[in-house]
Amino acid sequence: MYKIFLLKNDENDATDYYLRIISEAIEKKGEQCIRVYSLHNISREDKILTIQPKAFLKVWVRNKKQYIVHWFQGILPEEAMVIFRDSFSKKYPRYIFYYIIEQFVLKYSRLNIFVSDAMRLHYYKKYNYIKTNYFIMPCFNQLLDEEVFKKERYDNPKFVYVGSLSKWQCINETLILFKKIKNIIPHSALTLLTKEEKTAQSLIEKYNLQGVEIKYVPYQKLNEELIKYKFGFLLRDNIAVNNVATPTKMNSYLANGIIPIYSDVIFDFIDIFQECKYFIRATQNIEDFINNIQFFENVNLEQIRQEYKSIFSSYYNKNIYVSKLSEIL
Repeated sequence: MYKIFLLKNDENDATDYYLRIISEAIEKKGEQCIRVYSLHNISREDKILTIQPKAFLKVWVRNKKQYIVHWFQGILPEEAMVIFRDSFSKKYPRYIFYYIIEQFVLKYSRLNIFVSDAMRLHYYKKYNYIKTNYFIMPCFNQLLDEEVFKKERYDNPKFVYVGSLSKWQCINETLILFKKIKNIIPHSALTLLTKEEKTAQSLIEKYNLQGVEIKYVPYQKLNEELIKYKFGFLLRDNIAVNNVATPTKMNSYLANGIIPIYSDVIFDFIDIFQECKYFIRATQNIEDFINNIQFFENVNLEQIRQEYKSIFSSYYNKNIYVSKLSEIL
């Protein structure tokens, strides 16, 4: 039997979908899979999946011969350096701890699940990880809704930003960029969908922005909201944490027919989406960037539908990952 061993706060809307894919893959091969939250619920014969290095370590210390599979959601040493960038006493101890444990998990995990090929290459360069015991599956939690491609939503330059207002999500760069867009395309509008409404208001005042709405929409109603917009911001800094990521935000935008505006620093996205027409790569040249936005003044509904449908039939195809993973596990 497979058991997914979870620690506190491991489960959320994004991880739940991912874990359900893994569970479905396990059940497809005829084995049972359940979630457990205590080591007492794990027997020596169980096969274990962990999504936190600490959870992996707890299971391994208890039984060094346990069959353990690990899903690497991110590169934790580098994340610690970003999250605690202003605190020397916090970032370096965490970096060292995660450096050691990350290398340990890569060595002893029976199968490593990575969110991108860039993550695999990162571990090859950093730890000389040359094993073939890995599986790559991007982060995603939604399927394409083919009913969202309606002419009226693409008639006006309505932009959206979804998520927290953390610096690493480039909210400042997003607002600065929108201000430049607004200067050239005056009827542009931006909506910030975030819980941090007070912070958002302060930022709007800081940049003296017009045409910006702030509101919070529960996750359960997010899709219903996203079908109102034409463009969606997904900007990131060029750092290792972002280079290896595959943000679910891209999946959410595409699933709801939104044309993404994204930074070319997410390495797997560069390869996967480089031939796609209905994508906008944020560039340093503002004139080129604005021209790209204006190029989509008239959207061919059938073209964008078919392009996004193709992406969801391959890169974001749940059935493909279920099938392949069931053969490996």
